[in-house]
Amino acid sequence: MPFNPGTQVNEESFDIVKISLITSMSFLGINTGIIFILWFFMVSDTVLGVIKAVTLGGWESVTRKKFLIGVGTKIAVLFIPLSLAVTGAFAGYDLLIFVNTTMWTLIANDAISCYTNILSIKKRKNYVNKDLIEVMINTLRVLIFNGAKKALNKLNDSDVCNLDDDEKDETDKKDLGGDIK
Repeated sequence: MPFNPGTQVNEESFDIVKISLITSMSFLGINTGIIFILWFFMVSDTVLGVIKAVTLGGWESVTRKKFLIGVGTKIAVLFIPLSLAVTGAFAGYDLLIFVNTTMWTLIANDAISCYTNILSIKKRKNYVNKDLIEVMINTLRVLIFNGAKKALNKLNDSDVCNLDDDEKDETDKKDLGGDIK
């Protein structure tokens, strides 16, 4: 059945979506209180972002494309804790501390964004918001890279594994009396 933009969404379909979302989050161990707090800040950030755009640039600056990109980004960011919870559930590990940390980071990020939007509206000046999620992802990337680099260096320094096979092969070839092709 194709999507008909004129179709009204009734309260029953909204309740089905809401109940299925809350049930799935509860199954994964995510606290519904945290979900509602995050939802409140995300909606507030969206509304304040639209008001900021109108205040600073007029109604011409608010486009459907920018709005949908903003909402899509917020929904995509929700997949971070959801994927952690699903991975932990299927692997049999309790990753709830990482899920909760991610959720509270998202809440802090949206709260800071709400604050900068309010400040921009009040002062009628564009204040740039520092994105905590971007900082967190970059920090995790650096930590994982440095940890992997240290682990590989330890393996390379030990007698268990030599990762410099190219150097060893060259010395073996020279010991046999010349280049072997």
